[in-house]
Amino acid sequence: MIGTVALLLADDPQDVMSNHIDDAGPVAGLFVLVLGIAVFLLWRSMTKQLKRIDPSLAAGPDDREQATDRTLTQEAVDRGAAEAPDDDESTHP
Repeated sequence: MIGTVALLLADDPQDVMSNHIDDAGPVAGLFVLVLGIAVFLLWRSMTKQLKRIDPSLAAGPDDREQATDRTLTQEAVDRGAAEAPDDDESTHP
């Protein structure tokens, strides 16, 4: 509200706008600094939580499905490699 009144009363609105923009630098820097600190703290907390995971846990349903998918994918790759013609036997003249 005060900024709008200042714009209406100012002789040159560009001067008022440039003052507002110039004053935003420290606020933006502080904002970026706070975000950086928050990301660092979240990263550190996530690292601690990941270290707490017990690697000897039994495989869950998702783990078994992924293992089956890997097996089937490898079988398909092997079957495709066996069915593919060799480079020497290609039909290139």
